[in-house]
Amino acid sequence: MIDKSEAVEQAEREFSRLKESYKRAIEAALTKVPVRDGVVSARDLWLETSLPMDLIAELLKENGIELPPQVKRVDFEAPKRRKGNRGRRR
Repeated sequence: MIDKSEAVEQAEREFSRLKESYKRAIEAALTKVPVRDGVVSARDLWLETSLPMDLIAELLKENGIELPPQVKRVDFEAPKRRKGNRGRRR
């Protein structure tokens, strides 16, 4: 039978391993997503990686992710809605 402290340590190791793989996924996605004036949209990262937005934000805040030279920041604001009637049925 597994001791409770051993189970906790095992869970922490597994969580750490998962976070490392998520960081690598975000770093790979940063090389693929569009960069506009040094800014990458978090939505584009989400679409590329399928990771939850809050996890992406948490991993970026930990400063463990290396941004490519052309990326200055990641924007978490909602995209602006376009005004107009394009695509609407009449």
